[in-house]
Amino acid sequence: MFSNIVKRFLPTIRHCRFVSSSSSSSSFSTNFSYRQYLVSDLSNINLIDRSVSLHGWLQYRRMNSFGVLRDHSGLIQFILPSSMKEERQIFKQTPVESCIYINGILKKRPEKDINTNMLLGHLEIHVTDFKVINACLPVLPLDVSKYHESDESTRLMYRYLDFRRDIMQERIRFRSAFIAKVREFLLKHSFIDIETPSLFRRTPGGAREFIVPTHLQNGGLFYALTQSPQQFKQLLMIGGFDRYFQIAKCFRDETGRPDRQPEFTQIDLELSFVSRENIFSLIEQLLVACWPDKIEKIPFPRLTFAECMSRYGTDKPDTRFDLEIEHNLEQLSITSPISLNDIKCIIDDNDIQYDNNNRKFLLNKTDNEEECLIKMGRLRLKLADILEKQYKIELRKRRQWNFLWITDFPLFTPMTDDRTKLESTHHPFTAPIDQHLSLLSSKKDWSRIIGQHYDLVLNGFEVAGGSIRIYDSFIQRFILHDILNLPIEHLEHLLKALEYGAPPHGGIALGLDRLLALVLETEHIRDVIAFPKTSNGKDLMAQAPSQVEQSELDYYFLQINKKKYH
Repeated sequence: MFSNIVKRFLPTIRHCRFVSSSSSSSSFSTNFSYRQYLVSDLSNINLIDRSVSLHGWLQYRRMNSFGVLRDHSGLIQFILPSSMKEERQIFKQTPVESCIYINGILKKRPEKDINTNMLLGHLEIHVTDFKVINACLPVLPLDVSKYHESDESTRLMYRYLDFRRDIMQERIRFRSAFIAKVREFLLKHSFIDIETPSLFRRTPGGAREFIVPTHLQNGGLFYALTQSPQQFKQLLMIGGFDRYFQIAKCFRDETGRPDRQPEFTQIDLELSFVSRENIFSLIEQLLVACWPDKIEKIPFPRLTFAECMSRYGTDKPDTRFDLEIEHNLEQLSITSPISLNDIKCIIDDNDIQYDNNNRKFLLNKTDNEEECLIKMGRLRLKLADILEKQYKIELRKRRQWNFLWITDFPLFTPMTDDRTKLESTHHPFTAPIDQHLSLLSSKKDWSRIIGQHYDLVLNGFEVAGGSIRIYDSFIQRFILHDILNLPIEHLEHLLKALEYGAPPHGGIALGLDRLLALVLETEHIRDVIAFPKTSNGKDLMAQAPSQVEQSELDYYFLQINKKKYH
């Protein structure tokens, strides 16, 4: 399946290459290299009985004369004839995964010797020249041919060896091809690819940021790594670049959160003179153009935040299956399609009861309706898991893509640790809907204000989020200072810029890593990132983060306080 997906994108990759007119016999994939052929080129019937040369890795060796060479495009068997005694002796001592070169005559294999498990199992190379370019250590820390037999920690520690597996080659090459398709679509629609800085200043009201010390003014001044290009892309709109995009690297200190990365990539977009409907149409067409499978439902269905919570108990529902929350006068319920024998693995909350006669899970309503809905939302997912795994009822089909727009989020949400204070549901630059602008004048109405924020959900995962922005400096200042109580001195540059005729604008960011993990059906986003960190933010290969010399700390006027942070 992965190979078929990658092959669909190959024309895009090849179209982007420069073609050398002086090497008409070589394939596109060996241009600007002293390689003559890749393994996949040998499928050309005109090469049979001709001399070919290959560079790659020794995948397999037997009887000191038969071997399999591998490159990223495939496998091919080669044979060292008995006349090559010296080369056979070298071959006998060559560890698998050594980097090798072979030259020889491409031959058809006898019909009885055809290997149907190899794409080129009907061909072999009769070697005339064999060289070991660089020998591999004889003992490997992981088996390159067996993906699931090596634990993840070992694969991350030896990521460069992990890359040699077919599945990792396909994933990373697919990622490259997918990004190429995204760029092709956006450039065709007059978007401008603009890089923005990673070193910026702290942004109040957002996720925790990584800080970077400087030597300026004898220390005490810090950059922050940008958690997104949010402010920069708004400033670009003010500057007249009315269609911006960037494949942006973002940074957030989210150590300890499962399946998150401290650095991740998003497809970042912003437009001027745009409505929510314009952005929805843009993203739908972008995904149709780049997605490897046919997307059935266009335009994507929509639900409001309130409808999502009421029906599914979450703002990112998996709509591939029903099992919706039912509302009765005093209870919430979910009906199982079959009677269940063992419910202990489903119910982890003493407040939820199971009525076997009616096949219903029941929860009495309380004053905290949102908490009750969230409990039922969690139960809904557990029930689906049990029905599929234990009762073999298919609810979520493979390669079924249920995209869903979520709209009409509250602009503000009570803080978890102090319910009397408000924070931005999305971020502090999101505009309220026009009908609720007047509610800004009354403190008692602030919690009722709906924002122009929208999320895109795919099969129960949030894959994109965006909003129409505030472009009026007075409103932006009022929300930051009077409602959110944030220190506006950190944002004076943006507030000032809004005073110079800022156009209406809005945008969205798509989580590239999450999208790829879903389309390639991987367990973690780490599987589609070349050099990921572990769930606790460590690079096992380079052993980062690491301590630095005292001289480095002195240069930045820093001292390490060993007291534990609470």
